Amino acid sequence: MNLILEKSRYVRFYTDLSPLFSAIPDLMEYTYFVSDLEHNGCEDPRFQNSDFAISGTDLYEIVKEKEIQFIWGVFSAFKFSLNITEPFPSADGNPSFWQGIPKPQAKGAEFEIVCWDSSYTLFIGVSEEIANSLKTLYPDIKNLDQENLLNN
Repeated sequence: MNLILEKSRYVRFYTDLSPLFSAIPDLMEYTYFVSDLEHNGCEDPRFQNSDFAISGTDLYEIVKEKEIQFIWGVFSAFKFSLNITEPFPSADGNPSFWQGIPKPQAKGAEFEIVCWDSSYTLFIGVSEEIANSLKTLYPDIKNLDQENLLNN
């Protein structure tokens, strides 16, 4: 399932990942390949790179300590093996999110969390269970596939 968080009264600022990991502990069970990253407010050395892997637990520890706004970034979630090849997943300038039914870009990724221009958070390919948790956390979250059909 693909969802988009925009114009929500349930967020202080968009692309803040801390509330997600606090409310949905299952997200910590994944390893994330982070790509196309641009952010404000994180001095962790790992976040000085654009393309790297990080455990969900480590990612949560970083985002809960300091408010970080991710301007651009793709967090590709892997449950088992992480075998990424170029081209790496991208957000900035990627029109595929706004057409049809988007799929995770990285081969083998279970889903993606995409931070789009500080304005939207996209959830690409999330399970029904994670989607339901997101709908509980953000009651005004929208179905991205339906939005794409309406706007195209």
